Amino acid sequence: MILPALLVSRGKYSVAEPMFSDERRPVLVARKLRRGAEAGDLVLVNAREKGRSLRGEVTKVFGSSEDPRNVYDALLASIDTRRGFGKKAREEAEVVAGREPDTSDRQDLRSLPTVTIDGADAKDFDDAISVERITPGGEGGAESGEDGQPGYRVWVHIADVTHYVQPGGMLDREARRRGNSVYLPGTVAPMLPERLSNDVCSLRPDEDRVAVTVEMEVTGAGDLTSSRAYRSIIRSDARLTYEEVDRFLSGEGKVPQKELVGAAQELSHKLKKKAAQRGKLDFAGREPDYEIDEERLPVRAGIRYSTEARELIEELMILANVAVAGMLLERQGGVFRVHEEPDADDLDTLGERLAALGIEAEPTPQTLGEISAGTEASGVDYLILRSLPRAFYSPHNMGHFGLALENYTHFTSPIRRYSDVIVHRALLGDTPPEDLDEAAAEISDREYRSTIAERTADDYTLMWLMRDRVGDTLEGTVVGTASFGFFVELDEGATGMVHVSKLPGWWELEESGVVLSNPEIGASYSVGDRVLVELLDVRPLMRRAELRVVKRL
Repeated sequence: MILPALLVSRGKYSVAEPMFSDERRPVLVARKLRRGAEAGDLVLVNAREKGRSLRGEVTKVFGSSEDPRNVYDALLASIDTRRGFGKKAREEAEVVAGREPDTSDRQDLRSLPTVTIDGADAKDFDDAISVERITPGGEGGAESGEDGQPGYRVWVHIADVTHYVQPGGMLDREARRRGNSVYLPGTVAPMLPERLSNDVCSLRPDEDRVAVTVEMEVTGAGDLTSSRAYRSIIRSDARLTYEEVDRFLSGEGKVPQKELVGAAQELSHKLKKKAAQRGKLDFAGREPDYEIDEERLPVRAGIRYSTEARELIEELMILANVAVAGMLLERQGGVFRVHEEPDADDLDTLGERLAALGIEAEPTPQTLGEISAGTEASGVDYLILRSLPRAFYSPHNMGHFGLALENYTHFTSPIRRYSDVIVHRALLGDTPPEDLDEAAAEISDREYRSTIAERTADDYTLMWLMRDRVGDTLEGTVVGTASFGFFVELDEGATGMVHVSKLPGWWELEESGVVLSNPEIGASYSVGDRVLVELLDVRPLMRRAELRVVKRL
């Protein structure tokens, strides 16, 4: 087996300690099999069983474990992916990138006002939008809502990756193996070579691009009334960023195609309202946001929250995914994005935990959204999320619980998700893969492993940026409890632990699993509590931060 590991020196043999792996046993490496690696380096080792121990040899040296870039490369290796591509895949990408599209079977939308809206640091633009209002009662227009509001015609344009990536080719096989792009701070292991993902498949402004367009009509009340999908050729008028669109929507700036953006904002508000009415789970989104220097090193971290512009794009992409899912019901070879309801046992456990926090509620699949929206207690959303099953891909439509939708799929990101490539092919009538169930299971597993790698990278990076802050006091929220202590998510994003040895007296975990208490002194710490802590020690590579409570907040 191939394992990423940290090389340490111990006597006659070097020892490689596995990293980012379920394997915990050290690997003995003879000095002559180190390939020049030094103690403290991150390496790949080819390990094999010998008796009850592991012996191996170094097959790749990443470099010093003190360098985050080496850590990221080792982390990518742990899920069997990498930033680069082999020679054959690169050569095929060059060949297909020069392929001239046959425009005779494409609808020409180059004169249609069109924009992309992405993050300021985005390099690939796989979705673009066009939106126009339709006057109520106008010929060929969507019906208005009960209040007589105008309807909308919406075009969601997605890069036509399947024009370049043919079934069974090297690019297709590699994309399926990778399953999805993996995003770590300052770097990415893309699903497709850069010649495609950042070039010919990227919907850059003022350049002709082939796309797959879903054209939809929506009432003034936000109801989808019709949709159709077809191959197209488009020309984006502007590459907008979330930041400038947010400024425009707040009245503090200007953007090209302001009528389009204004109509999109109106529609997204109506779609969001309908989502809330049908019971969509809506948790406040926050993600780490890193500042990366020219050497690809993280220098600062902040928190990125959901904004008006981000929600605008999210709602329109969901609308397109719903429309395509409906079309897939009458086609062969597609996969759906499935999210099942939480089971009864998980809901019973959630109810017990909420009760332990003083929240009297009976969780059911129908009431989770109300519970989340109806309480200000910190940590409730965290507990609800823990009770939910993981979403996955399946050829069988079973609905999406979290979005409260009967039909849902992933269509909008074929540059970075192989599921969307499968959906595009099914939508356009291409031959479906013979092993569709197996393919769906593979890409579901790849997505899960990639998500774990991305979260691990976040944990490591946030702690690496705090390595010089030992002794500082920081605010945070208790997000987990155990018999040996409790975990605090700091406002800076990193999560550390307060060990029971740093607390006075004897502490025990209550049956609910969310309260650590000391009956003798009448004290407790519960999920959701706010605390001020001191950072005692931080070990980024181990993703461990040791904390001490200064006071409650």
